Amino acid sequence: MKIADHIKLSIDASDRKDLDQAMLHACLAIDGTAKKTYPSIGKVGERYRKFVNEHLDIIELMFGGVNLEETVFPFKDAKGNIGITFADIVYEKFRCSLAHGDELPDGFGVSVQIADGHQQFSIDIKNQSMTLPQSAIYGLGLICVLAPANADQKIGNNLYHYRDPINAYVVDRWWGKVECARKIMDFETPIRIKMDFKNVWPTG
Repeated sequence: MKIADHIKLSIDASDRKDLDQAMLHACLAIDGTAKKTYPSIGKVGERYRKFVNEHLDIIELMFGGVNLEETVFPFKDAKGNIGITFADIVYEKFRCSLAHGDELPDGFGVSVQIADGHQQFSIDIKNQSMTLPQSAIYGLGLICVLAPANADQKIGNNLYHYRDPINAYVVDRWWGKVECARKIMDFETPIRIKMDFKNVWPTG
């Protein structure tokens, strides 16, 4: 399936509030985009995380308020080590579960956007889980659209678009134009909170 098809299906699923499907197709779009962007990296997880990490500035705009670059979440990774990044969460908890047809781990999910521009998400320290805001799906999809490796993609319908806090991006007009997008994105105004979990860091 083409990257453009995954983006279309992700936006369609988001519109009908089927957020697991929307997240699945956003994750699969990242899979394909990362493979095209880093053809010399053979390990899926490595190139997946690298692609997400290199576009955290854009994802943060969509996510809203959290410094995803520096925040370390107090959850266990796939190897049982405590302390994972946003890229780890997207890859291990969402991508690997959804792409393999499994249910999301208990407590992980995506929270429906309560109103335009108003996001919500939750972190459950006790149960080692969190929900992502619906806007995270849009952030993951947008970085795939903007990736130069996808400059040849096209949905064929100008109704599909993403929004950051101040700009709208008609998908078929923005394929591959990440540098142009970064020039008009407002990275200075939004609040960036580094979340500190040291006082609740699990010890057992």
